Amino acid sequence: MISEGSSGAVLNAATSEDSAPVSQPLVTKLIGSYEKNIDNKSRIGLPQPFRDKLADHPLIMVRWLNRSIAIFPECNWLPIAEAIARLDYYTEIGLTVRRQIFSHAKEVSMDKEGRIVVPNDMADYGRLDGKIMMMGDWDKILVCSSVYYRDELAEDEVTMTQRFPSVMQLAKGQKSLESFEAELKG
Repeated sequence: MISEGSSGAVLNAATSEDSAPVSQPLVTKLIGSYEKNIDNKSRIGLPQPFRDKLADHPLIMVRWLNRSIAIFPECNWLPIAEAIARLDYYTEIGLTVRRQIFSHAKEVSMDKEGRIVVPNDMADYGRLDGKIMMMGDWDKILVCSSVYYRDELAEDEVTMTQRFPSVMQLAKGQKSLESFEAELKG
């Protein structure tokens, strides 16, 4: 049986109804932005605050949105992966999302100096060479080209100024997703 999920993606109803509820992430408060370098061996050094929180956790690196790379502690990745796995692979969007996320995911680990090797395909996808930005995104770390980050920052500041009050109303449950989306279109 197939049903339409709340996000608009088609889910396998038998799988989604039988699944255990998604638990809260076990690693949070990954915050801050750091400009770093990717070296000639494709290694990036994690900033100390990230190292401290991730030291004892297996890590999963995935191609993420807007040509960024996301580094998840495995405990935070598993609920997302399980949700993606419930997408019906007989639909175009389900197949595309599953293929794009799972086929490019990699297990990575920190060395003694807190560095992670970025596989070549990930570095190419993220256009990572020279200066990079590492940003905390609460339950994951985002890595992107420093040039791309600067370009996006100006746009983000305008969007943030315009949309922050509505986003906070949505986050606090004071506004429905439908009214928020209507506001974005209007």
